[in-house]
Amino acid sequence: MGCSSSKLPVVSTKFVPYQEKSDSSVEVPPHTTKKLNIVPEPNISKSINDQDLKVDTIGYSAEVPPHPPKTKKRDIIPDPTIFKDIDEHALKAPTSLRRSINELANYLEKPAKNNLERVRAFYRWITDNITYDLEGYFSGGLISSCDPHDVLTTGRSVCQGYADLFSAFCREVNIPVKTISGHSNGYSYDPEIALTPSTKTDHAWNVVLLNGDWRFVECTWGAGLVKKKQFYKEFTEFYFLTDPEDFISQHFPRMNKNEELGLEWQLMNKTISLEEFSRRVPLYRTALEFGIIPLSHKSGVLEVKSDDTITIQDGQRNIENWTIHFFLSDGTNMNNYTMSYMQNPTTLKINVRPPAAAKYVLRLFAKPRGKQTDVYHVVLEYIIKCSDRAKPVKPYVSSKTPWAVCPKYAQYGFPEKALAIPMFISKDGELIINIPTTRQVDAMANLEHAENKDKCLEQYTLIESSANKIVVRARLPMEGYYGLYIMVKPPWEGNDLYWPAIAYLIDCRKPMISCYPFPERFHGAAAKHNCRILEPLKGLLPPKSIVKFRLESNILRRIIILKQNLSTTGNGIFEGTILIPDTGTITVYGSANDSGSLEGLYRFDVAA
Repeated sequence: MGCSSSKLPVVSTKFVPYQEKSDSSVEVPPHTTKKLNIVPEPNISKSINDQDLKVDTIGYSAEVPPHPPKTKKRDIIPDPTIFKDIDEHALKAPTSLRRSINELANYLEKPAKNNLERVRAFYRWITDNITYDLEGYFSGGLISSCDPHDVLTTGRSVCQGYADLFSAFCREVNIPVKTISGHSNGYSYDPEIALTPSTKTDHAWNVVLLNGDWRFVECTWGAGLVKKKQFYKEFTEFYFLTDPEDFISQHFPRMNKNEELGLEWQLMNKTISLEEFSRRVPLYRTALEFGIIPLSHKSGVLEVKSDDTITIQDGQRNIENWTIHFFLSDGTNMNNYTMSYMQNPTTLKINVRPPAAAKYVLRLFAKPRGKQTDVYHVVLEYIIKCSDRAKPVKPYVSSKTPWAVCPKYAQYGFPEKALAIPMFISKDGELIINIPTTRQVDAMANLEHAENKDKCLEQYTLIESSANKIVVRARLPMEGYYGLYIMVKPPWEGNDLYWPAIAYLIDCRKPMISCYPFPERFHGAAAKHNCRILEPLKGLLPPKSIVKFRLESNILRRIIILKQNLSTTGNGIFEGTILIPDTGTITVYGSANDSGSLEGLYRFDVAA
């Protein structure tokens, strides 16, 4: 419905904007502990054809012709709070005034000092008092009257009624105004079906003349959203005097089937064609507010045969983090066939590799900076059609957020360059990663295989830290993709909790021959004493064998294994040979004092 908000279907083979306000949350990726609350887009639209739209065609060739405004919205409205008094006055309008457009318009404009404030009062009152006629829409029956007086008295209508009532208010106070008809990429919009000159228009909105410039006003989408076939009031500031370059992303003016006239009312120096509007990837209001731009793929429908990479720009650095949903058109989750990372602080790369010929949906959400809650807003959506897949592909590790992204990296002790490389390649099943830090960080690592999640990989990583880096060793017993998750213990935490920090993707081209686990590390004690093991690096020791142990610590005074003290060679190095028993476990203990209690540092198993 080009006139109101939309709901989110469970499954659709069509593009349907994700707009229903969700009370649910989205499951977190493996390297995240919190739920991601999703706030969908609260606008869009009902299909209404030309004969339903009673368009104001009077004065399209007015004394002030359509032209791009000389200033941006932010120049005339630096902060919406400048309308605080006007908004409060509009919201307090007595219901008794609804019997007359003239009386209500006079009331609304009473405290206004200029036409900008008058127009604001009209917008605020309409968005708060007029409800979208869902009953008529969903029943397929008679839609409410769009006559301004009827809309005023009944308090319900469709987009035409919203626009005509706004026009009526403006005319009461002699403000030049027009109702524009056209196309919108709303509820009924399907990017797979091209808009043509014969396609009926589906929406109506306004332009109003302020200080010599025409400005867009969209009362319908500014009023609220639809959820479970009910209209929910939710005021939206964005659709009041929206800048033309943002407005064209969702609205294409076309009055009386006059293409040239419609182009003029885009109010842009460089206009776009109906074909281009139809082909563009639909941007949600939040994408426009956050300044998100699709750089690589401008079309909302992508035809692919193999992997493809989509590039998204956050040019204003408004986004703290992203989350991605990739699924079949029947709703089946396919997140493990996409991976994303930040190419630089403002550029998001999303690689998709459909495993089979089918139709997929890629939905992108963004979390803005400076918000205390982990709320992610839908910003854009692609339909991806894979026509052929000749070779099978290995799945990625499923992750809804980009690899190597850590919004709190500085607080956790990492410089920004620690996030520069999202993926590492291993050609022999072994990997050593040096992660720079700004201080000594108490950290641990987890490893997960994309396809064999049941395989226990708990001791296939060994992590050790120093004053300026973390060294992570990984042994990979299978080929394929792995997720390497770095957890840290923040200094402000007074307990033993480790928080998710950075996640890296590993591409193992060939598994390690004779792959064996590392010794178990007691992270708290080993980190506290700045201790690292030099040898042996096998966690499984042969029975009845003599094994040389070497460890390093600049804090410990004693290291003991099986009641035997290792000797110190200086420079913090401890070493000694130990006779391994027949069975059991061997624990390496240490102490920062010459006597007293000991703390466990590492543990080995004796092979059966």
